[in-house]
Amino acid sequence: MNPDLYSLLCAFVAGALFCVAAPLLFLRVPAMAAWQSFSRARFFTAVASIVLGIAYGSSALMGWTFGVPVLFAWFVVASLQALLFTFTCVVFVAPQTPMRRLVFRNLIPIALLTALMASAFSVAPGWGWALLVAAVVCYLVQLAFYTRYFITVYRSNIAYLEEVYADDLAPRLAWVRRLFCSALAVGVLAVAVILLMSQAIDVVFGLVVAVYYTYVAIGFINYMSRAAFVVKAAIERGEAQARFVPSGREQALPSVMAAALTEAPAPAETPAPAGACGPDATDAGSLGCIRQAVDDWVAARRYLEPDISVEEIARQMGVDRQALNDFFATVLQKPLRSWRIELRIREAQRLLAADASIATGELCNRCGYNDRSNFHKHFLKVTGQSLADYRSTVQRG
Repeated sequence: MNPDLYSLLCAFVAGALFCVAAPLLFLRVPAMAAWQSFSRARFFTAVASIVLGIAYGSSALMGWTFGVPVLFAWFVVASLQALLFTFTCVVFVAPQTPMRRLVFRNLIPIALLTALMASAFSVAPGWGWALLVAAVVCYLVQLAFYTRYFITVYRSNIAYLEEVYADDLAPRLAWVRRLFCSALAVGVLAVAVILLMSQAIDVVFGLVVAVYYTYVAIGFINYMSRAAFVVKAAIERGEAQARFVPSGREQALPSVMAAALTEAPAPAETPAPAGACGPDATDAGSLGCIRQAVDDWVAARRYLEPDISVEEIARQMGVDRQALNDFFATVLQKPLRSWRIELRIREAQRLLAADASIATGELCNRCGYNDRSNFHKHFLKVTGQSLADYRSTVQRG
């Protein structure tokens, strides 16, 4: 590759990485305990972006230098990047997951292997190269471990969030899964940089990293508005731990999630609304009380409120959560989730009957949906028709 072109591209990568770091450093995060991990991940991502920017800026000034010291640097940087992005993606789906132990448990072997390689290269270069190959193998094992860990935490927390909100939330957090998969692809590309030691691959890697860091920065910024419900659920989970014995599913969660459950403080007692139904839903009087509370809640059209948890619904009704769940299971004989979905889709049908040309985005918002894919899926399930077909039917009729 032409040296001038190489320097120009490295300078572009460095500038892009510095530009990405700026909004992350100055992104305002709520000063609450539940947001601390998010804030820490944002800061470390900004610092990592600056460090890579400095590295590519040095390459732009000094040209192509890819010797033994750079190999060490690439190994350390790649390992730390993998750790950082695993930490970040886990924080996005489980904000209160304590990551300090995981971070330090992985930093120690990275530091030891790096020191061992440096010593071997200085004493016996032949052994140093063998250790470098071993380090690459260890790095790939590290990626496999992070992938398994992320999948475990991601699935368990998606299940918990859907239980909290009685809604399908996997589509709304699919971007976190894509973010991690992209990080994994970047991590594999880093191996090619280490093993092939090619100037062209170095530039390609820099451009890919610049694009990826931009994607990550956008994810951080959007998280404040589109995924605050995750933090809200994490806070509620900590509060609930003071009142409920963990279920069998919760007891089977990864240890990091168990720690998140036990570290949250007990909440202040909230007085029950006037006329609240008691927790005993076995007698006819209690069942009648709960039925009236449910009817009043529906009449107030509160089922159209987005991102409202089952715990909040029970508080709004003045009903004990367990009694409410028992009511739906024994009396209505359907889950609260299905019942609320039907109410929302019936509202969508009413709105379409009044104005068949209503925009889909407005329809979603007015029916309590934050995700269009969920809305389309639920509409088809309840009505037996796609939204487009149903709209056409209403327009023709």
